[in-house]
Order: sequence, then C-alpha cells, then structure tokens
Amino acid sequence: MRKGILYALFFTLLFGLSELKAQEFQFGLDFQVGVPQNEFSDQLDDRLGVGLGGFFGYRFGNTPLMLGADLGFMNFGTDTRREQWSTTIPDATVNVENSYNLFHGDLLLRIIPPERTFRPFADGVFGFNYFFTETKIRDRGTTGPDDVIASDTNFRDTALSYGFGGGFQLRIYSDDGMGNNGENATQTPYSVHLHFMARYMIGHEAEYLREGSINIDNGTVTYDVMQSETDLLHFRVGITVSL
Repeated sequence: MRKGILYALFFTLLFGLSELKAQEFQFGLDFQVGVPQNEFSDQLDDRLGVGLGGFFGYRFGNTPLMLGADLGFMNFGTDTRREQWSTTIPDATVNVENSYNLFHGDLLLRIIPPERTFRPFADGVFGFNYFFTETKIRDRGTTGPDDVIASDTNFRDTALSYGFGGGFQLRIYSDDGMGNNGENATQTPYSVHLHFMARYMIGHEAEYLREGSINIDNGTVTYDVMQSETDLLHFRVGITVSL
C-alpha cells in the first residue's frame, strides 16, 4: 500500500517536471460521499455521508506544487417527529427535524502536472472535522426554506483530521483567450475539467449524535452520545476551473 502511494507520487511529480509553465489558479465544486471507516462505521451503523464541497488552489510557476484549501459539508441522516406547538396550544402541531452533519475544512498540498487533457494528482491534507446536530421547527402548512420557524444547533464537537489521496482531472473545454482574429487577447485563458478523486482521512476522537440519538420523555431531552475515532473515506466528483 505504501509503495503504491510512493510510486503514484513519484510519477505525478515526474509528469509535472516534464512540462513546466507559469503559475495557475484553480477552483472547483464537487459532490461528495463519505464512507465511515473502522470504529466510526460501527457507531453509525454503516450510514453514508452525502454532501457538497469545494476547493481552491494556487500552483507555483515552474513547479508541480499546488497549495490551497478544501471545504465540505456532509449529512449523515435526518429524523422528523410531530409535536404540539406548545402545551397551551395542543391543537396546533409542527414538524421537528433533526439533521446530523459534518463540516470539514482542510489545508491542501497537491502534486499536479501543468495544463493538459489528462492530469493525475496526489494530495496531502490536514484540517478538522466539525460535527453538529441541528434541530429545525418547520411549519406543516408550507414547504421550502420559508417553512422553518426556528432552528438551533444543540450538539457539537470538533476533531483534528489528516489524510492523503489522489485522482485525476479530465479537460472538457478550454479557451486560449484570443480574439476572433487570433491576434489580440480578449480575456483570461481558462479551461474546465471534470475531476474524480478519493481521499482517506484519519480523524481524531470526537463525540457526535446519529439518527435516533435524541430522546424526548415528558418534555425532557436526553442524548445518546456516540464517541470514537472518525476515520472517513471520501469519494468526490465535480468540476474544476483553471485560470
């Protein structure tokens, strides 16, 4: 496993050094699936996290090294119950929704070759996982964003994480920034890529809730708190723009 990672880093670095050009700025958005690993998977009963993320990075001129930041949000489940609006108004009811979420933020070091149709890359990341459970009271008479009457974050914890991964970008469009006559630049050159990546994140121990962790008994709330290491395997697919 370690030899395979070293080989991937070596060949990506070799490709990067074979074709050098000026610095580059990238940003992207992607769809993310998080697969809990080891003890984290056991505590969540193999639930998957689903969400969205984005990144930006700067590749230094004449090197294959890119520095950047990576952000993402995942939801690991939602449960809903119907409650009375209040003890004095028992004939009006609302929906109470609990969502179990993860926000992650990471510093990114990427080895990637210069602009080309197919660009493999290797990543090293270091950051944090922020686990939080959000409760929303929703009006049963409406739907959409306007149906939220009140909301609160009622449980949270943060843990450090770090990891490694890799993937590739596949160019689907490019614009060299030249005018119709091909003589004068009219805009900044850019290209658009599909990207696919996988990343293994080693998460430190944290406390968090899952579906069914919130219990209500005679107006009193109790939490069935989970605690474990928070290793997570990320799969991501999305769009990258290079400038």
